[in-house]
Amino acid sequence: MIPETYSHILPFQEILELRGEQEEKLLQITSWNHHRELIRSFEESPLSECSSTFNGEPSLVSLAVNDDLQREYAPLVTELIKSLIPWRKGPFSFLGQEIDAEWRSDLKWDRIAPFLPEMRGRRIADIGANNGYYMFRMLAAAPELVAGFDPSSRCYYQFLLFQRVLRDPRLAFELFGIEHMNLFENFFDIVFCLGVIYHRRDPYTSCRMLFDALRKDGTLFLESLVYPGEEPLAFCPPGRYAKMRNVWYVPTVSCLMGWMEKAGFVEVEEISTAPVLVEEQRQTVHAPYESLKDFLDPNDSTRTIEGHPAPVRSIIRGRKQ
Repeated sequence: MIPETYSHILPFQEILELRGEQEEKLLQITSWNHHRELIRSFEESPLSECSSTFNGEPSLVSLAVNDDLQREYAPLVTELIKSLIPWRKGPFSFLGQEIDAEWRSDLKWDRIAPFLPEMRGRRIADIGANNGYYMFRMLAAAPELVAGFDPSSRCYYQFLLFQRVLRDPRLAFELFGIEHMNLFENFFDIVFCLGVIYHRRDPYTSCRMLFDALRKDGTLFLESLVYPGEEPLAFCPPGRYAKMRNVWYVPTVSCLMGWMEKAGFVEVEEISTAPVLVEEQRQTVHAPYESLKDFLDPNDSTRTIEGHPAPVRSIIRGRKQ
């Protein structure tokens, strides 16, 4: 956590106060006590202080230190990684141990990469950052700042596990959501909001909040589950969708683009639409729970277990004029 990172903006004190409230809530969650004990042991070891080698390219986010230290402290590192299961985004390698996450997030990044604007010296936000996989990948482009936003305590601790060793001052992580973007008005040059919008009760207002957080000529990458069809309509699942209980609206591609245009974006374009495949989302040793194959009809992989069209995701890019 680097408070000076946001010294450019006016509601700095409000951000500090909100951050303090969120961190205080975390300390009251007793289920994290074991992990915090492991972190204390980690911080008392040479692992958190020695020089590290970082590689965020091409697909594996890898952080390594001296080989002898990695072997000596391998049991502690193994227990730390295990204490943070499930790992949803990846792949990672942390101090000599690979973390096989549920999502092959590098495949999504490969779909976005050809359409990225100049990132050198830019302020970037990742809304719904999860554990920061994309944040670490972005460092290769030499940004001024990469700020991740996610209210999940597990994601926060997963990110911090890497940041304790990497100690990169360009990175910041907040336990905030889209609803807190009013604190960052006209601040970011590039915003990523991947896999979040269909969890929002009011997707248009969410798009407008993302618009307001961007500076002039800023770029938004918005990804959503999408519904088949050409009409600008959104499907509202009557119950769960692919076993998810918090899916409010699944738009068609034209509807998703329409939300962005109504929010003020120009040059709105679809850059990728692809079905979600079991090669990209699957059960692993570090995410040993139900995954995509369990969310689909066992007799018809084109339908969810509830009978809806199987998950397809689109990525849309737009610019704030």
